[in-house]
Amino acid sequence: MSAKHFLRALAGTSLLAVAAVPAGAQTQTFVDLEAGLGYSSNPLLLLNGRSSGFGRLSARGYHGWGNEKSNTSLSAYAENTSYFRDLGNRQLFALDANTTSQVSETVRLNGELRFSSDFGAQLSSRFFGAPTEAAPTPAPAPGAPVFPDQNVIVVNPDLATLNQRQYRLNAKGGATIVLSPRDFLNTSLGAQRVWFNSANEALNYSLYDTSVGFGRRLNERVSVGVRGIASYADYSLNRSIFSYGPQLTADAQLSQFWRLSGAVGFVRTETDLGAIGGKRGSTDLAFEASVCRRLQYEDVCLGASRQSQSSALVAAPSSTAVNATYARRLSAKDQLQASLSIVRTSEEQSIGLGRQTFYSVAGSYDRRINTRLSAGVNLAARKLNTFGPDPKNDIGGSFYVRTRLGSVR
Repeated sequence: MSAKHFLRALAGTSLLAVAAVPAGAQTQTFVDLEAGLGYSSNPLLLLNGRSSGFGRLSARGYHGWGNEKSNTSLSAYAENTSYFRDLGNRQLFALDANTTSQVSETVRLNGELRFSSDFGAQLSSRFFGAPTEAAPTPAPAPGAPVFPDQNVIVVNPDLATLNQRQYRLNAKGGATIVLSPRDFLNTSLGAQRVWFNSANEALNYSLYDTSVGFGRRLNERVSVGVRGIASYADYSLNRSIFSYGPQLTADAQLSQFWRLSGAVGFVRTETDLGAIGGKRGSTDLAFEASVCRRLQYEDVCLGASRQSQSSALVAAPSSTAVNATYARRLSAKDQLQASLSIVRTSEEQSIGLGRQTFYSVAGSYDRRINTRLSAGVNLAARKLNTFGPDPKNDIGGSFYVRTRLGSVR
């Protein structure tokens, strides 16, 4: 990504302020500009990586509007980090669009669009503000798919190519259709394109996924159901990975603020390596679970999952992930945020791929100086265990100053 393209991305964040908004909707629009200085012990997450101080400039634009029936948000983030020890400049960006709409008494639609560029999963340590009072969000229908707000970007990295620049473009849509006072139907459809800043185009792939589920409300707080999931990853040279399977699902509103959801089943994975490797198949346990609490001043979310995950090496190792995010507004001027992510992939002996584990932990403290100016510190650590020599751990932090244009905090 050249400096010219980075400046264009920065300019794009300000364009969110002029996006069209339906009449009568509550809105929030702002652009945060940030400058900081910091240190990283292995910023590129290389085997013998060098430590370096750095300077960082970033911008984030946000535009959201909503009412009792719908909620939509657009956001853009771009940063440039200049390292002081001959490591050059590195740019990251993430563009997001999310919408939820109750189009009728029986139909609710969800959609999201995302485009990002990352290097070494650094986006997993970026924070964008603690909870604040915003436009009203319609209460989710029982068992409806939930697209969480991007207060913290957590990217599940392709571990086999972690030290390369990764680009991801994905779109997803879903619908919840109420069939009766107790029964409902969930559907979703998604597509994703993953590519790398590498001369080896064989690493790039496209992924398509879908799910169809039926659920029943047992009472006002609990619903259960069954769903079928399927995904297809398409590679060059006639290579592909096809995964499918059934799952049991459950969703429970534990209290006014706590919500638990999960699914468990199995996935059948069929890998076709074309003329160079033939075909093979496997069956594995698959599950996902999350428990979250959302308050006006605090967000807490814990999650765990196990699935067959397509990768750039035309492998579908079992991937087990644990993640946690926390954000709290301590006072009118102070806020604290933290995130934790652990991703482990199993061995894939057919292509000589060993077990890999990636750890990412980050925290941020921010203090508001006035309605538009704030300052804070950000600490982060990353660790990658591989089947060969491990890269040096990356531990670092930065001090920053941020100013806001548009809606005040």
